[in-house]
Amino acid sequence: MKCLLIFSLLIILSPQTRAEVTSAELFSTINERLSYMEDVALFKKQQHIPIEDVEREKLVIDRAKKAAHNKGLDPNHIEDFFKAQIAVAKAIQFRYRADLLSLPSFEKPKDLQGEVRPALLNLGDQTIKQMMQYIKTYGSFKPALFSEFDAAINIKYVTTSDKQLLFGTLLKVKQLPVK
Repeated sequence: MKCLLIFSLLIILSPQTRAEVTSAELFSTINERLSYMEDVALFKKQQHIPIEDVEREKLVIDRAKKAAHNKGLDPNHIEDFFKAQIAVAKAIQFRYRADLLSLPSFEKPKDLQGEVRPALLNLGDQTIKQMMQYIKTYGSFKPALFSEFDAAINIKYVTTSDKQLLFGTLLKVKQLPVK
């Protein structure tokens, strides 16, 4: 009996058995992904690379749609979310680059290919996984979560309208219909 009790507690308290995710965890992941954008902007500025990279954006969106489908989320809603996230990411980069005109940075940026992009891809995958876990637990994202989202997204160059755009697409994320 004692062994059964200990075994049951181990299963209940084991981090691997926890399938749910909180909105705070998801919002933190989204914020972390956006936190890399100043590094991206600085790297691109120092390498004389334009901020907008349509081909790269297409790759990111296609990867996200495939990952969403594999996790059971509607790829079209994930596409909308990632397009919004990319728009906000570019806005951060443009705003930071504008500040660099009057306050140049002599920092060495993180390596875009070797460090930043792999982290961004990982965070994108993590975001999709967390969205699915959240939806499985709570059913959907609710408008009442915006104040929590607003507080969680604390990147310097992200405006309230950026947050509203991103959150609006998050509200639309749904599971694929069960066949």
